[in-house]
Amino acid sequence: MTLPTAPRHGQQVPDTVFGYVSARSQGEVPMHEAAGFESARPFQADGDTRDRAKEYARAAGLSVTAESRLGFTVSGTPTAYEQLTGGRVETYEERQRVEMNQVRSVTHLDIVGERQPDTRGLGAVPGEDAIEAVALEQPRIPTRVLPVAATPPRVDRFHLAVPDDVARLLGATKAHDHRETGRGVQVAMVDTGQFQHPFFAANSCRIAPTVVLVPGTDPREDPVGHGTGESANIFAVAPGATLHPYRASDQQGHLTAAVAAFVRAKSDHPQVLTNSWSGDIGQFPPVGPPAQIDAMWAMEILDAVEQGIVVVFSAGNGQFSIEPQVPGVISAGGVFAGPDGKLQASNYASGYISPWIRDVVVPKVCGLVGMLPRAQYLLLPVPPGCEIDVAESRPSPDDTETDSTVDNDGWAMFSGTSAAAPQLAGAVAVLLGARPGLTPAQVTEAFTRTATDITTGTCHPRFGNQARPGPDEATGAGLVNVSAALDFVLTQFP
Repeated sequence: MTLPTAPRHGQQVPDTVFGYVSARSQGEVPMHEAAGFESARPFQADGDTRDRAKEYARAAGLSVTAESRLGFTVSGTPTAYEQLTGGRVETYEERQRVEMNQVRSVTHLDIVGERQPDTRGLGAVPGEDAIEAVALEQPRIPTRVLPVAATPPRVDRFHLAVPDDVARLLGATKAHDHRETGRGVQVAMVDTGQFQHPFFAANSCRIAPTVVLVPGTDPREDPVGHGTGESANIFAVAPGATLHPYRASDQQGHLTAAVAAFVRAKSDHPQVLTNSWSGDIGQFPPVGPPAQIDAMWAMEILDAVEQGIVVVFSAGNGQFSIEPQVPGVISAGGVFAGPDGKLQASNYASGYISPWIRDVVVPKVCGLVGMLPRAQYLLLPVPPGCEIDVAESRPSPDDTETDSTVDNDGWAMFSGTSAAAPQLAGAVAVLLGARPGLTPAQVTEAFTRTATDITTGTCHPRFGNQARPGPDEATGAGLVNVSAALDFVLTQFP
């Protein structure tokens, strides 16, 4: 069965396409028809069924890139997908909120044909005794985007320094003074790549070799700079943690294999899995339930939580997507600390009540995020001359200001909830370093019970929610307080 999408146009289909195959569930309901998100367990497939499904995929010419208890990700030519499904791969355009708070048309892929419905639904494919559905990866957006110095340049704009300012404002410095640094905790990060910037060596950061998902890409490169820069936030909060980067980007830096990288990272069983990216569902509030492809993806995320992995997703920079709404996920929103130290909700960060999942508010808790129009806030290490290095040093259509750096110095000023997610991942690592057996629910409780309440400001104008005393739709429980959360787990979960 294949999951089609909507309007089609004649853009060129890429030579390599990434997708997901849902193996037939042990329960009676297919994963894409899930009515709720209470648990992913009913949608697990037995080993024999998964093996048959993989045989069908491989016989069609697809390569299996990662596997979970529910299904597996694949890559291959459009012809291979057509062989498996009996349809054909085409492109269509959809307007979405993308990098730097811009809205533009984004090219998506679809499987169409006589046996494929014109609207979101199902069609029969060879191998349906083992395969419930085949879905193509939809575009994901990073939610922020020469010799190089290990220390940042002097700039004339207000900003936060990494690691010191971030550690101080998130209450992590006190924990570090007591030697709680997240030492030995394994943190996986799915992003655009990880460049060996001198900043990391100078700060004694532990970084494992990068795992690449797109064939032909270099594990030493990060064309965008997003993964490299945002990973510095992990070490600001948890300098003793070990980072495991998963490069989900292609040669140009596009996140074409985000789902594949997530599933692969999950299969390696990290203690923390952080993700500074998401999709964007164009309408808010949405009409009807989540699309079937989003329901399938949500189950893969829920399965990671049920395995005991603490999963963090950025709430979005005006985006509305399924990822941060999945039960058990720690969704990372934004709080801005100004030059005077006063805290307010970041108007760059998404914030809303989930229209799909009862009692879920996005975000759960917040990290440090800048303000509109560009959230230029944290001075972060990036590959010299990468996309972000260049973009942030120049004016944008919405902002004549620059970050006061040059376009090839290996430093750029940016943030977004892309920064909040790894900050929270670092906070999780500190807690797990002190109490290794904590569950995702216990970590979430510690954060939400001890966060600094934010009572002023509003979140992104797409949602327009006001911060107020107590938990709210703009900042969730508030700004994470690492030392307070650490004290909570040490006393409440001995």
